[in-house]
Amino acid sequence: MDGISVCSDQCSGNGGIRMETYLEKLLSQIRCKKARPYIAEEIRDHIECQIADNLSEGMSYEEAEKNAVTDMGDPVEVGISLDRIHKPKIAWKLLVIVGILSLLGILIQQSILRQPGYQELETWRQEVYRYTTEGFVSCIVIGFLLMCVIYFLDYTLIAKYSRFIGGAILILGGLRVAGFGGVDINGVGNWVGFGMFRVSITSLMMFYVPIYGAILYKYRDGGVSALCRAILWLILPVFITSRIPSLGVAVIMMVSMLIELTVAVWKGWFQLTVKKTIIGMWLLFTAGPVLVLTAMYALHMLEAYQEARIRSYLSHSGDANYMTAMLHKFNENILLWGDSGKDVVGGLPEFNQDYIFSYILNSYGLLAGIFVAAILAALVLFMFGAAARQKNELGMVMGFGCGMIILLNISLNFAGMLGWIPLTSTFLPFLSVGRNNILLCYALVGIILSIYRYKDVYPKKFKASQVSLQKTITLNLNM
Repeated sequence: MDGISVCSDQCSGNGGIRMETYLEKLLSQIRCKKARPYIAEEIRDHIECQIADNLSEGMSYEEAEKNAVTDMGDPVEVGISLDRIHKPKIAWKLLVIVGILSLLGILIQQSILRQPGYQELETWRQEVYRYTTEGFVSCIVIGFLLMCVIYFLDYTLIAKYSRFIGGAILILGGLRVAGFGGVDINGVGNWVGFGMFRVSITSLMMFYVPIYGAILYKYRDGGVSALCRAILWLILPVFITSRIPSLGVAVIMMVSMLIELTVAVWKGWFQLTVKKTIIGMWLLFTAGPVLVLTAMYALHMLEAYQEARIRSYLSHSGDANYMTAMLHKFNENILLWGDSGKDVVGGLPEFNQDYIFSYILNSYGLLAGIFVAAILAALVLFMFGAAARQKNELGMVMGFGCGMIILLNISLNFAGMLGWIPLTSTFLPFLSVGRNNILLCYALVGIILSIYRYKDVYPKKFKASQVSLQKTITLNLNM
């Protein structure tokens, strides 16, 4: 069908309601405009199938149409029932979890200013912590507003311009690597911006991950060439991020996007043998980076601090292993509940950022740490759960991308703190300070909320004709 033109034809010669009039009455009960074209298409297909069956039984077309429409039931009642099914949903459980984490983050950051170690710091360091604490609260408020904007924006609009958004992010990252428009803050050069406006390239690159899911969707029903283009969209941001340099974020991005690509292949988006393609991709993206990293390490092509971290991790010694040893020291003999008595504020650098969990353990005890870890686990589970329950495959893949960014940052943060992997720059969602990472978390949750909102609205796959379909219905119903 090219579209539905809701006409005002009233009755056939035998007095029955015409299909188009039936659809008009039914659709007028559907409050969600985005759901109308898909409902209309489904109902129309059902009526036409029944008409065909009636015609095969020897009925005239008018009689066949009348009986088919009559069998559908009262249009108002059917419309009201469908309205309840297809109305936008709110992921209240996820909102509650985000609210709890946001409140915990504010309370934890505020508690720093009341620690005995804080009072013993130099005045300038006290001002730094006071500034970051106040800034944290502001970021929470701004982040919540950003989450609401994305929630109401509709994730399909982001998907519509995915290649444009993704291309813009790649250009900004490429310019930073090339040395244009970059800003160094505290010796870290992964920022881009002008004047007071600065954006972390690593946070921007992580936001690229759900965008990549939408880019993949545009290559569905393609073959080898489509898959190659999809892989190119994966490799470019990972390469750029590794050259910033930020190997930890590059690994997070690569794994996250590889999961998205795997889901896309598994769902049959590409006209290829599923199992062989997936095995080949994982061999390429696991063995390949290991070989490249080994070669770069052997040829001294990594940054000096990166090589030092690797050597220290392998030998469990050296200056680069200092932070790991310090974390072990602070994490020893933690009480089940209450302050351990160790001066985390004065003795552990970046404790309110990368190592905020160590601060929680030392300041409030093991039970508090378990509680925080449980809330973070619930956040991840609900994000993946919201994505997995999607009828629409675009929303599912984008949702998996959002969940992977949160999951891997939490996992690598814990693993680094425990000494299982070399320390890398990660964060705990809604708990660590850092404006861009906080905004990133709220943006990712906003996408998940938008996906969940339309989980019973959008069909499994979109069709190009359904855009004009929706416009036609909206115009004809004067809504």
